[in-house]
Amino acid sequence: MKRLLALLLVLISLAPCAVAERLPDEVLLTYYDDSIFFGDSITQGFRRYVSNRQQTDPGFMSGVEIVCTASISLYEGSRRGLQTNRFRYRGQDRTLYQITQQIRPQKVFILLGLNDPVGIQIEKAMGWIRDIMRGMDELCPGVEVYFFSMTPVTPGYCSQKNRPRYQEQVDEYNARLIMVCTDMGAHYVDIATPLKDENGYLAYDYSSDKICHLSDEGAAVWVQALCDYAQEQYDLGLWVPGQNNAGPELTPSTATDLDGATPSDLPSVLTLDPNY
Repeated sequence: MKRLLALLLVLISLAPCAVAERLPDEVLLTYYDDSIFFGDSITQGFRRYVSNRQQTDPGFMSGVEIVCTASISLYEGSRRGLQTNRFRYRGQDRTLYQITQQIRPQKVFILLGLNDPVGIQIEKAMGWIRDIMRGMDELCPGVEVYFFSMTPVTPGYCSQKNRPRYQEQVDEYNARLIMVCTDMGAHYVDIATPLKDENGYLAYDYSSDKICHLSDEGAAVWVQALCDYAQEQYDLGLWVPGQNNAGPELTPSTATDLDGATPSDLPSVLTLDPNY
C-alpha cells in the first residue's frame, strides 16, 4: 500500500511536466505585440505574407512593425550613422536605433547577414552583432533584443555563388550567434531548422526563387516558428499572455537625440573593405 501511495505521489508530481498546455496560435502571436522586425529582402517577403494575411484577418500580427530594406547588410544595419543603404521609416532615412527610439517597442527582432556574407567572415559578423547590442544598450535602454537565425539557402545558391560549403558556414554562423547572444544578453530565435530539407538546405517548397528567398509556404513556417518560440517562453514561465513585459520607457530627451540629427551630426562610420 505504501509503495502504491509513493508511486501515485510521484506520478502526480510529474503530471504538470508531462502534459504541456499548447496555447492557440493567435494567443502565442501576441508575444510579439509591441515589437519591431528589422531585416533585408528575406524579411520583405515575410512582410508581404503578413500583409496578405491581414487582408482577411486584420488582427494577424497587427502588433508588429516590420521595417526592411532590400540588400541591406548586417554591417550597414549595425552602424550608428546613416549608410548608403539604410532603413526607411515614414518617408525618412533612419538607422535601426533611431527607428527604435521613435517607436519605443518592448522587443526588437533582427534578421540581417545574407548580404555580407556572414557565413564567410564569421568573426567580423560577430563583431557587428556586438556593435548592435552595445548600440541598443546605450541608445535604447530597456528594449529586449532578439536575433533570428540566418535562414538556409538552397544548393543552387551555393552553385551560383561558387561557395560549395556556404550552408555549412551559415550553420557555423548560427552556432556562434547563439553564443554571442548568450554573452551579450540578447535572445536567439531559431527559424532556420524548420525551413531545412533532409539534407540541411532550404527546402525548395519554402523558396520563392529556389535560391534563398522565402515563398508563402516558407513564411508560414516562420510564423509557426514564432509560435513555437512563444510557447517555449510560456512553458518556461518566462511569459504570460496579456502580461505587460515592457521595460523602462525612454525619456523624451533620449528619444530625440538621434531623431533630429543630420548625417553630419551622427558618429563617423568605418568604410567596408572593397574586397569584402
